[in-house]
Amino acid sequence: MTVATSLQSLLRVWLKHSNADHFDESTWRPAAAQRDKLLEICGRNAGTDYGRRHGFDRIRSVDDFRASVPPNTYDALAPWIERVTRGERNVLTADDPVMFATTSGTTGAAKYIPVTPSYLHEYSHGIHVHTFRLFSDFPDILDGGVLVSSSNDEEGRTEGGTPYGAISGYLTRTQPGVLRRFFVLPYEVCRIKDIEAKYYLTLRHTLAADLRGILTPNPSSLLLLAQAMRNHADELIEDIRRGTVNPAYLPAGAPRGLTANLTADSRRAAELAACVRSSGRLIPAEAWPNLRVVSCWKGGTMPLYLRQLPEHFGDVPVRDLGYMATEGRGATPLVNSGAAGVLNVTSHFFEFVPADQRDRPEPDFLTGDQLDADHEYYVYLTTSAGLYRYDINDLVRVVDFYRQTPVIQFVRKGEGISSITGEKLTEAQVTAALLDVVERGGYDLDHVTACVEWGEPPCYALYCEPARPWGEDRGRQFLLAVDRALAVRNIEYEAKRTSRRLGLPVLKQVAPGSFTALRQQRVAAGAPEAQVKIPHLSTDLRFGEQLRVVDECRLEELEVGR
Repeated sequence: MTVATSLQSLLRVWLKHSNADHFDESTWRPAAAQRDKLLEICGRNAGTDYGRRHGFDRIRSVDDFRASVPPNTYDALAPWIERVTRGERNVLTADDPVMFATTSGTTGAAKYIPVTPSYLHEYSHGIHVHTFRLFSDFPDILDGGVLVSSSNDEEGRTEGGTPYGAISGYLTRTQPGVLRRFFVLPYEVCRIKDIEAKYYLTLRHTLAADLRGILTPNPSSLLLLAQAMRNHADELIEDIRRGTVNPAYLPAGAPRGLTANLTADSRRAAELAACVRSSGRLIPAEAWPNLRVVSCWKGGTMPLYLRQLPEHFGDVPVRDLGYMATEGRGATPLVNSGAAGVLNVTSHFFEFVPADQRDRPEPDFLTGDQLDADHEYYVYLTTSAGLYRYDINDLVRVVDFYRQTPVIQFVRKGEGISSITGEKLTEAQVTAALLDVVERGGYDLDHVTACVEWGEPPCYALYCEPARPWGEDRGRQFLLAVDRALAVRNIEYEAKRTSRRLGLPVLKQVAPGSFTALRQQRVAAGAPEAQVKIPHLSTDLRFGEQLRVVDECRLEELEVGR
């Protein structure tokens, strides 16, 4: 038995007995598993400031917990989290955060999610269950390498000196050595800011490898990877032949780890060159003939990207990566079909509110064992990150049951939030951006609504009714200003724009009186006139069909200077 084979066997045994078996057994008794998880979290954090205020030491059941702790939004927990970012201890959790994971908040400011050792254990547990299932279903995946994408885990430091950034980068940097040897990308790639350089370096490593698996959240990233492979095929093949990296794609002062394991491989270069001669271009399906599986998001708006994957990746199986967010991991898919996964009953404590009760003063809060198939629910999390009864504003559908545990699928973010590539853009952010742009630029704008326009890449169309028609230059200035203002208010919008998964906004000037006519239509349909509101952000994909566009303005990426 070779060293590699021994390590594979060791890894499978570890994943099975430390995570997969525990999860699998708990799916027979989700109510008990969830109660145990809740009591574990409350017991560990009973001595914290938050735990003492809410009587964690007296909690013996789910009902006790609900009676003691109110449902929370990030804004409600923000004062507590701010204390933690300043370096205060024992505020929300007994263990100190090793970092803060950042994601976009509803009021515009970034959210800081404390990543504690206990939370890392919970979060990684879901990852390990998913990984074990992949290894079991694709037994030879570890005979080659796996591409796992991640982002920078240290964008800066809080007032208390703790780093903040992406949890994916932290997990990549600290992953056990037994896992690390199978991952083709060095940690240093996640810190590359220039998106073209990052994709080039990703391909420089992965094209030289016998790639067996790809794990990345957004399928739009796979399309960008295929595009970069096509555009840079000759450069990449030459680099692989010579054992180099084109210096145009290396950042100044590039760490040694970024290129340390790259060597000359004339045989591999010849294989790739033959692919180009055969097809006239370099495509993933031919470059990685042993690719066994791709794991990415398949729910929500992702099907519009997924339908393009076969053109580039062939008929490789695609398994959903699971319902997950910075705030927690919600479900683990066990099969390739569909976009649903089994509720992670051993990771966090979950509560659900029926979709039709969302706006009730006192909605019913249900546990996973109380859900019904073919019904939709909003999700509330309790985790070891200090998020207690946390409204993540996600709508999920129960599509089936695995044993006694619900199988859930992400449907969309809640009302007032649009997230076509993970940007989680809120109406409050759009309103604030528009106000800033209009006031600074003196734009005579009567009405405006932003909504999704599908394309390659998708973007936001701004349906505008100015007091007087704008010329082309004025329209371009407006679009650039709005794009910058949204990036300032939403870090994830900026990230998706920078990576070009999200395109520049488009200006669509509508005929005078269009929004007044729209209001009238709604009143005629029975809406109280005083309650008819023109949204600044619409999640209705057909919103623009109601308006008559008289002029359109589009920008090129070269016009943007960040």
